[in-house]
Amino acid sequence: MDEIIEEIFNGFCRCRNMTQMVTCEYERQPAGLKLMGTDCAYGSCVHSGSCDVIRQALEREKQG
Repeated sequence: MDEIIEEIFNGFCRCRNMTQMVTCEYERQPAGLKLMGTDCAYGSCVHSGSCDVIRQALEREKQG
């Protein structure tokens, strides 16, 4: 069974125009962590490409 890791990141959400806490789920894979989901609208949000919170989450993915 694959290991699921939850982490919480916070920062300014442009969509909601306020500070937001976002829970992210990662799956531990042989190559490292893979971001599997968030409790925000990442992906469909128009600000996904410039989101400070998701930037933190993707950086964590790179760290493994």
